[in-house]
Amino acid sequence: MAISKGLRLLTVCAAALVVLGGCAFIQKINKISIDNVALQQVKDGTYTGSQDFSPVTASVRVTVSAGRITDIVMLSHGHGPNHGADAILPRVIAAQSLAVDAVSGSTYSSKVVLKAIETALKKGQ
Repeated sequence: MAISKGLRLLTVCAAALVVLGGCAFIQKINKISIDNVALQQVKDGTYTGSQDFSPVTASVRVTVSAGRITDIVMLSHGHGPNHGADAILPRVIAAQSLAVDAVSGSTYSSKVVLKAIETALKKGQ
């Protein structure tokens, strides 16, 4: 069965839009800079932070005590189940820093989660 020229053109245009949208997303994510917050300047408490770099989103709850991150809970992560970026949480706690390597295979999600943690910590300054 032959595909009409109109349907073929529509398919090519739709594919081009998907590729362009993906490129725009990658450029936006690559521009994310993560500031390493001075934990000594964060008051004791629990803070929430979120970031939306659609289609990747993250919301976290960070607890700080005596200038140390004691707990980070992923409240939501919009990038599909079992994506792996939640593995960055114990890395941040162990390093007591946002300057940690992204989770392999979850680079974009890792950056969005780190930015959400940064947002939460800045609320405590």
